[in-house]
Amino acid sequence: MKKIFVIAFVLLTSVLAGCAAPKYTATAIANDYESGDVQVVIINDEKTREGFQKTMESWLDKHNFNYTTSSDGSKHDLEKLTLEYEGHWGWDLALYMNDAYIEAFQNGQRVGKVEFKAPNSLNGNKFGNAEERIGYMMSVLFGRMTEENATKTINSSN
Repeated sequence: MKKIFVIAFVLLTSVLAGCAAPKYTATAIANDYESGDVQVVIINDEKTREGFQKTMESWLDKHNFNYTTSSDGSKHDLEKLTLEYEGHWGWDLALYMNDAYIEAFQNGQRVGKVEFKAPNSLNGNKFGNAEERIGYMMSVLFGRMTEENATKTINSSN
């Protein structure tokens, strides 16, 4: 009887952990921008950890995009591709990024959005590298990677 209980507990835990794995959802920017084609503006979110924006800037540098930063609450320049973001961290024996989004706006319209969610569950994949995950968010947003590939990558890295 004890063996059955242990086996049932392990199976249930595995199923629940798998269902609550970290995941990306996105609508990529439809325009296939090359680095010199567009000027990007990042709107600083004062409530989000500084490393989030720095990681976005590193991604843009790596892919040779020209960008500037503006303070929180700045008015959008409609001609430029404007990125707004927000990230939240949680605590479950260790600090981890549990949800975040990046939205892209141009000509007064939202042209793309990517979200990341790592539910507070028994799934250990929630404890991944936040910089890497933000980089994947940028890759998905700019159409360099699919949301499915990003999700698969972060859940197979542990």
